[in-house]
Amino acid sequence: MTGFTFTKAQHLRAKSDFERVYALKCKAADGVLLLFAARNEERLTRIGLSVSKKHGGAIVRNRLKRLLREAFRLMQHQIPPGLDLIAIPLAKEKASLAAYQESLVKGTRRLMRRLDQVVKPDEATQ
Repeated sequence: MTGFTFTKAQHLRAKSDFERVYALKCKAADGVLLLFAARNEERLTRIGLSVSKKHGGAIVRNRLKRLLREAFRLMQHQIPPGLDLIAIPLAKEKASLAAYQESLVKGTRRLMRRLDQVVKPDEATQ
């Protein structure tokens, strides 16, 4: 199972990266996860996690982050490359690994369709 790794290069951590993804306002939600997406220049999909205090204390938030990272690790081969994602859990009572995996794959497919519809600024001027 060498293809199921989650390296540091796949983490979205820089504040500027989060701001760039949020600024694009390309998002999809399904009741389990709220996903924001933007294309990146790399052939690697990266994920950032944002779990608010409304979900509970640090122990609960860390557990949700672990579940999200594991869901991404297992499903990364079904997610298109070249994306920066931000995942925000919506309902902690629906928090299961299977629910996050399904939500992640469906949400990224929906986001890819939206990103494909967005006209790039370079193409609009030509």
